[in-house]
Amino acid sequence: MADATVIPFAVGSPPCYLDPMICRITTFLVLFLMVSGARAGDDGCSTKGRWLARTAAQASTGDPGIDVTYYRLNLRVFPAATALQGVVRMTATVVAASITGVTLDLSGSMTVDSVRMGQTLLQVTRYPTGFVASLPSPLLKGAAFSVDVFYHGVPASTGFGSFVFSETSGSPWVWSLSQPYGARDWWPCKDHQLDKADSADIIVTCPGGLKVGSNGLLRSTTDNDDGTTTFFWAERYPIATYLISIAVGPFIAFSDWYRYSATDSMEVLNYVLPTHLAVAQQELPKTVPMLGIFSHLYGPYPFLREKYGHSQFGRGGAMEHQTMTSTTTFDEDVLAHELAHQWFGDLITCRTWQDLWLNEGFATYSESLYREARYGTAEYRQMIRGRMASALNAQGSVFVTDTTTVSNLFAVGRVYAKGAWVLHMLRHVMGDSSFFRAIRQYAADPRFRYGTASTADFQGICEGVSGTSLAWFFNQWIYGEKYPRYTLRWTSRPAGNRVLITGQLDQETHTTTPSFFVMPVDARFSSGSADTTVVIQSDQKSKVFSLELPFAPTRAEVDPDMWILREVADPEPLLPVALTLDQNFPNPFNGGTSIRVHFPQRIAATLEVYSILGARVATLFNGIAEAGVRTWTWDARDDRGVAVAAGVYWYRITAGGNTQTRSMITLR
Repeated sequence: MADATVIPFAVGSPPCYLDPMICRITTFLVLFLMVSGARAGDDGCSTKGRWLARTAAQASTGDPGIDVTYYRLNLRVFPAATALQGVVRMTATVVAASITGVTLDLSGSMTVDSVRMGQTLLQVTRYPTGFVASLPSPLLKGAAFSVDVFYHGVPASTGFGSFVFSETSGSPWVWSLSQPYGARDWWPCKDHQLDKADSADIIVTCPGGLKVGSNGLLRSTTDNDDGTTTFFWAERYPIATYLISIAVGPFIAFSDWYRYSATDSMEVLNYVLPTHLAVAQQELPKTVPMLGIFSHLYGPYPFLREKYGHSQFGRGGAMEHQTMTSTTTFDEDVLAHELAHQWFGDLITCRTWQDLWLNEGFATYSESLYREARYGTAEYRQMIRGRMASALNAQGSVFVTDTTTVSNLFAVGRVYAKGAWVLHMLRHVMGDSSFFRAIRQYAADPRFRYGTASTADFQGICEGVSGTSLAWFFNQWIYGEKYPRYTLRWTSRPAGNRVLITGQLDQETHTTTPSFFVMPVDARFSSGSADTTVVIQSDQKSKVFSLELPFAPTRAEVDPDMWILREVADPEPLLPVALTLDQNFPNPFNGGTSIRVHFPQRIAATLEVYSILGARVATLFNGIAEAGVRTWTWDARDDRGVAVAAGVYWYRITAGGNTQTRSMITLR
């Protein structure tokens, strides 16, 4: 092969090192590669979590011997041929004792023309999802090096599309969506989020009249002599491979500004299609107050030196590409979801795809937090409760055990809805002050900022802030499955001037992981004029409890404010162990009093009232009493309906040969 020659892609653009033969075949490539590429799907999905994978996903462990510090993608997009041609430079540092080759991921649909280290042509060994470039001599630990990969082809379409050629209103419309394993479908890289590049340049040459949206800041736009335009985007924050993106289309650009201090502001840059400009200009400015809300909750926006914004793409829903979300919709909740990802997903990326809930659960929960901050607590509760049915239907653990299939990895009920509910429950367990302090500390921790984190890392932050172990919570809600179904059985009786409540809180889980859920469960006891909420520490399948209240409740509710992902059966009476006649309440009384009897079984019974002289005054009940607690009211009248005189009266229950009698006083 001939020696490399410096040939710029476009006048004024940074040079890239192309083989001369590649340059000579560029025109031929446009004609030769007329293979139908992946077109934008016409599905009605509203979030990426609902899309199904087209193929089984293949995780990459990356090359463990190197630490990538920089990528430069210099790409030519050929919409008519649905083809891509490019040179990608990777700069890295050796972290192994030594290396003799460099392994990179690249789909088999892309052809590697050559790999060079400076002027040296490297031998390439290809395999279906990547290649190994052999080095001329070993590199030792600490050595920094760069390789240039020259390649071309028609990008594969896996996962959510990876790299898609489509059109809009007769104009080309090209976009990428690489999550989770799709970056390798269109550019050579170490395709694992554990190794973020410290910076990246994305240089795209496309037909004139189109714009390219991407990560970071737009450094230059160059109109070339051949009817093409080159856009040079520079990302100077660490970035994962799946978050590097491009969107190419006949966009109109407009900006809003987020003022984050008295003297400083950041551009919110939007690239939208002409047909959607009016609605975009109406809806996208909502992003500005969102930035303020999330900055208050989580700490300053992580990419303040660059920008935030949106570019339209053709896949249903949206994708949190770093500093420039790709979106189909301008729905307020979707905008909040993707913006929250800039903290949880982009600033801190899940270390493995098993921990995906750290991205998606946080972003989904952030929709509710945004609603709470912007519109009030009722909106928060309405949104989080609206996700309960989906979360209850989740199959398997939130910690994803099988990440090979995209449809399983991005299961909406498990990773999104239940992930959000985990945070909702954790907020109640920790209390607002500790919970939000933990979230801010997590986002600010230098171990994770601009890097990755695992579930154990987040758990450690929460435990450090709360000062207590939360293993019980994470073990059952993240690594376990299902949810509890609670049944409350209770009864009450007078105890001096108070009322004694005794009860039992039972739960079913229909799983062995866990066999029961340990949770603080709110229980609200109420009467017509009063209510009290108590916490039952449910740490057994059947939790027996007792408490005293200043009033006689007539109703009980389990988790009335819906802080737990659960089902609740209608409260049931707790069957008494023996026939018991309670003291009437109130006593003394004027006008009426309640008499409560505890029946251990269904039985024939008679409840009667007698005067102090032993004459029967009234029969309150004579029949078959059902098992449980029954209450009768005596209005201080005899069987004829005539009011009785003030004084002392006796009331007596007779059931199954057992008789109990108590006295009461009526006043006039």
